[in-house]
Amino acid sequence: MPLFHDIYDLIRLPLCILGSLAGFTAGLIVLLVQNPGYNLITLLEQYWQLGALGLSIPFLIVGASMAINDYHDYEADRINGRMDRPLVRNPNLKPKSVLYGSIFMIGLGVLISVFLFDGNFLVPIGVVIFSFLSVSYNLWTKEKGILGNMTVAGSNTAPYLLTLVALEAKDQNTILVVVVMAIITFCGVLGRELVKGIMDIEGDRITDSRTFAVQYGPKRAVQLASFFFLILIILIPIPMFIKFQNNYLYLILMVITVLMFLYTVVILYNDPSIKSGKKARSYTRTALWIGSAAFLVGAIALSGV
Repeated sequence: MPLFHDIYDLIRLPLCILGSLAGFTAGLIVLLVQNPGYNLITLLEQYWQLGALGLSIPFLIVGASMAINDYHDYEADRINGRMDRPLVRNPNLKPKSVLYGSIFMIGLGVLISVFLFDGNFLVPIGVVIFSFLSVSYNLWTKEKGILGNMTVAGSNTAPYLLTLVALEAKDQNTILVVVVMAIITFCGVLGRELVKGIMDIEGDRITDSRTFAVQYGPKRAVQLASFFFLILIILIPIPMFIKFQNNYLYLILMVITVLMFLYTVVILYNDPSIKSGKKARSYTRTALWIGSAAFLVGAIALSGV
């Protein structure tokens, strides 16, 4: 079981599932519009093979990028005493093995996209582009402050956007809803990345990682995160007006999401310390999960289930 625990932490299994969930939600919305009269059950019966293979792609890419992040950040994590990182706590886990395993996962994800969407060359190209974005954060853009945070946030929009391309969505309202969901996710992840930078600020300073928090200080990081959380709040009602009409469960879950993000901001404004950064990291992770659940609830409600 210790090995499973290390793999779980290395690939950030919940984030892998979150990536697949995003693709599933977007796919459900598109397919329900393209197949009038279908519901969730009939869609799962007809598209389960496409879904299983398709959703493995974001799972593999997210897991690989997370593992490469640990490989790249090994020294900073060791300085920060990050015993939640497998490479720090387990001396038998070799960084090179993690790197090679991550490359294999990315390659497998690209191969699946080529096999699954051989008639739509844009999908594997998109998978390659977003894989590059995910890896480039660790190799280059992390040192570029806000650009690095935007790279991570942009990578998290991939399951939504690539699902539109893979399923060749044509309905304008459907495309608009999925794109808005992607932007909401972008803002939430970007704000969270800025907040996380506060928690890792000591190790990043020692290893000369020029994150936004290192360059401009924790207070500025909180202020910028608040700006993106504000954009997120403004965008949240839009799907209700277009597709999720009268879906109050969606609204309730999104209100909880917003409150958690705002609570995070209040905590960090009062005390922009590493300790508060750790709390904020946990709260924002939970908020992203609840927000993703809200999207899924809205999509399922479209099927009448």
